[in-house]
Amino acid sequence: MSSNFLDYLKIFCKSGDGGSGKIHFVKNRRSKRSLPDGGNGGNGGNIIIKGNKRLKSLNTLKHNIAETGAIGGYNCKNGSNGKDFLIEVPLGTTIKDIKNNILLNIHKHKKPKVLFKGGKGGKGNSYSHFRSSLDLKGSPGQSNWLILELIIYAEVGIIGFPNSGKSTLISKLAARKHEINDYPFTTTLPNLGIVKYNKWYTFIILEFPGLVKGSNIGKGLGIKFLKHTKYNKVILIILSVESQNLLQEYNIIIKEFKNYDNSLLLKQKILLISKADILSFKKIILHKLPTQEKTFFLSFFKPKEIKNIKQVLYNHLKLKS
Repeated sequence: MSSNFLDYLKIFCKSGDGGSGKIHFVKNRRSKRSLPDGGNGGNGGNIIIKGNKRLKSLNTLKHNIAETGAIGGYNCKNGSNGKDFLIEVPLGTTIKDIKNNILLNIHKHKKPKVLFKGGKGGKGNSYSHFRSSLDLKGSPGQSNWLILELIIYAEVGIIGFPNSGKSTLISKLAARKHEINDYPFTTTLPNLGIVKYNKWYTFIILEFPGLVKGSNIGKGLGIKFLKHTKYNKVILIILSVESQNLLQEYNIIIKEFKNYDNSLLLKQKILLISKADILSFKKIILHKLPTQEKTFFLSFFKPKEIKNIKQVLYNHLKLKS
């Protein structure tokens, strides 16, 4: 995930104005009269938006103005249409107006939609015959400030406190090499990975920045990233055996879910106890764990346990597909 990751952006967009119709006369040799032969103006370019599954952030977007239609020409020749302006956004992007009214939801790859239609070209005098001066002038394009909000699409989310092993887990599941130091600092950006299971099945996993108490009311990273749980089918809650109070950390996470959005409590949750290799006897902390969640002890040094977690996630995802 890029260090300049953006999931909320305000931009100005304007479709192209229609080109003016042409006023021109040509002499008729036979009648010695001048005849109108001005062509129509071209239509303004549209603002078109399209989903792109390869994009993961809004950081490449900027203000967008489509091209104006060209003025009409001689000999009844119409002006060329202005070029459309294409905006590509990640899947899961919602486009709203300045009053937060939803205009579009982008969920499909490579399916263009017209956001603002370009203005119509004006009529040349060969077509309008001076019926009205307004016929000659092209109509203006549409313009507005837009709010773009991205909700990352990921089937699996990893949530936990700082230094619980989230980054190590996603690097193991997504088979990526990361140099991860053992410091009690939190990731400040969401981290995406693609997990391959067997040879044909893949799913997206998202590591959330380390949760802190009070995230739902804006403390720490606040609700800025909790909203990205929307598309999670399974949530992995990861706790470290090094924690002073496992049950307390679990309850804090559940409370943050409840306070932010009650529906998060209905999602499938799996509890992972990381760094289990430093435990001599797992039974000594079993009584300190919640009983309502499926719980797995995990050592990052044992590939079989990583493979087992992949199998568990696959089974849950297939049931929900």
